[in-house]
Amino acid sequence: MDWITSANGLITLIIGLFGLVSAGISLFALIKNLIKTSKDKTFQENWKLIMQIADKAMAAASETSLANADKKTQVVEAVKAGCKAAGIDADSFMDQLSAYIDDCITFAHSIKRQ
Repeated sequence: MDWITSANGLITLIIGLFGLVSAGISLFALIKNLIKTSKDKTFQENWKLIMQIADKAMAAASETSLANADKKTQVVEAVKAGCKAAGIDADSFMDQLSAYIDDCITFAHSIKRQ
């Protein structure tokens, strides 16, 4: 009878350890997912702020007599300054920002033609 009690205790211990390991893995996956979601949310919030800064900078640049390339440079510099003030790393958004500015310019030109 002693070995049965020992075997039952060992089985209970193994099942308990398996449950702890499973809970640990689940908790790790949850934490990893929360961090990823937080980063994605922060990225989206930062991008929205950058678009707002770019929109205002484009409106201001359109009022100047600068050449189009210089206007784009002025907008990019204004966005970089706004990002610096907001504590955002603008470098990771530069390609996206350039495409956004180009899309806005194309859209504005298509409206003027109509």
